[in-house]
Amino acid sequence: MRDKAVIDLIGDEELRELADKICSVPDDLIQEVALVLMELSEEKWQQINEGGYLRYYVVRTMLNMATSPRSSFSKLYNLYNYEQIDYDREEYDQEKEDDIQMLEMLMEELYWYDRKILEMWLDEGSYRKVSAKVGIPFKSIGNSVKRALETLKQNYYGIHLERLVRGNIGLHLDRGYRSRHSLKEVGEHSRTHSD
Repeated sequence: MRDKAVIDLIGDEELRELADKICSVPDDLIQEVALVLMELSEEKWQQINEGGYLRYYVVRTMLNMATSPRSSFSKLYNLYNYEQIDYDREEYDQEKEDDIQMLEMLMEELYWYDRKILEMWLDEGSYRKVSAKVGIPFKSIGNSVKRALETLKQNYYGIHLERLVRGNIGLHLDRGYRSRHSLKEVGEHSRTHSD
């Protein structure tokens, strides 16, 4: 029974598409998940299979293996070595990479406690798991995560807004300025104030 279920999952097209999207070695990821399933204790297998959440378990395992910098799979395949990024790949998105680097920089600026709690939450995936791990009430974990995310959001959008304004020297935040001055004056003001 287990063998057939694992073989069916290995051949599942949707799982293959997911593996392609989240990992540079999708075949190995699928095989690794199959090994995990085969190595489960009979009790755990029954719980997952009869509980109706086998597919969820497989997808969650794939995501954890491919996206967690701490997983042995991602370490084995060096998935988090940023020096090895293929910048010429068609699907590489420089803007997304810049955003990720900016967020990493902004995370370093967070209060140390909020940063650590946020990192743990990102790794664990829930307030309760972090709470169980460190012995802090999950509501406190939730408050720290929300505070950190709000700070990141404000700082991230603040930087983008500043870039927009700097990139468009002719853009005036005070729209009334344009209505009080001729287009010629606005143009002269923009030229004289662009360093």
